[in-house]
Amino acid sequence: MIETDLRARLVNVADGSEVILPETAIFGRKSDSTIPLPDNRVSRRHSMIRRQEDDEYWFYDLGSFNGSYVNNERVTTTRQLEPGDVIRICDFEYRFELPQAGAANRSDIQDMQVVPMIILVSDIKGFTRLSELIPPDELAQAIGSWYSYCDQVLTEHGAAIDKFIGDAVLAYWTDVSPNARQWALSAAKYLRDSCDLIQEEMKWTFERYDVTFSSGVALHMGEVSWGRLGQGGLTMLGDAVNTTFRIQALTRQLGSDVLVTSDFMKGWKEGMKHVRPLGTHSLKGKHIPVDIYAVESAPELFLR
Repeated sequence: MIETDLRARLVNVADGSEVILPETAIFGRKSDSTIPLPDNRVSRRHSMIRRQEDDEYWFYDLGSFNGSYVNNERVTTTRQLEPGDVIRICDFEYRFELPQAGAANRSDIQDMQVVPMIILVSDIKGFTRLSELIPPDELAQAIGSWYSYCDQVLTEHGAAIDKFIGDAVLAYWTDVSPNARQWALSAAKYLRDSCDLIQEEMKWTFERYDVTFSSGVALHMGEVSWGRLGQGGLTMLGDAVNTTFRIQALTRQLGSDVLVTSDFMKGWKEGMKHVRPLGTHSLKGKHIPVDIYAVESAPELFLR
């Protein structure tokens, strides 16, 4: 019996060579990139493909100057790849292929277990207004730079990125110890500070349209169902994930860019010096209110 290789791949349009895609693949000028593109017009970290749950593959530009294109359309935020899509970076073209197993049941839940986790959600503020005012080419650079910072900061702080969702990122730590919470708090601070860096890097653009590039970050701790869903990679599901998204939405209302819950602070007495209580708040769609804290500082850690 002949086995069919069902792994996603990129096919070089010019010569037919193939690259089997790992969970995360980086296009870049650097020789150690997953897909190295030796051209000075290509950024060192130009763009990325990330596998998400249910065997979906999403494409991101990482703030490159010359842009990334899928089917001749410039990518400004995340874009899910479909079989046959053609990715173009400068003069390089790759076709995305994702063989499908006819008998595969993509809804199967495999190896899911209930575990406690630290959950982080970060979201770009006022994204709709940014999209209305800033031309797509310039917006793509800003959003792409933010994706790149998120990937770097979260990886350096020991987090796993579950997914990027347009103008938001969802990440988690499987360790819930006070030490892990220090790393999570530090990551939240760096994510917030990265927006200031992007604001300065693209100062002329943001001043021209009278807008500010900023983000809200939320940290929560709770039990989730975690494991492999169908044929996809690791993912998490559960009410704690939804709660974290709701908390992040409160950053605008409460006037603080980084918020944490009492569940995140529970049993971490040393961490209380970094936060200020904001009281108890009701969350949309939730019956039980949540105690929330504003983050005013973060531990100084040596990055890994």
